[in-house]
Amino acid sequence: ILDEVFLLGGAGQQRLRGLLGDLDVLWAGVHCDPLVAASREAARPDRVPGMAMHQAVAVHAGVAYDIEVDTTDSSAIACARRIASAVPGILPA
Repeated sequence: ILDEVFLLGGAGQQRLRGLLGDLDVLWAGVHCDPLVAASREAARPDRVPGMAMHQAVAVHAGVAYDIEVDTTDSSAIACARRIASAVPGILPA
């Protein structure tokens, strides 16, 4: 599992595709409403103010996903289960 933020959107994904070569990859997009992301960011002292609002949409521009989840109203575990269900041979608990 690689957790990556594509600050360059689709161009960042293309760069990573090149680095991963022939590996079989499941591209999962994790979205969140920008206002909710900003609220979560404000509650965490280790975050730079304003980054969540900016990145919530920008990092997804031009990126192609196999599956997408939204954490706005879904728990992390629900999103993880949905992603796991898309991986061949994995049956989420």
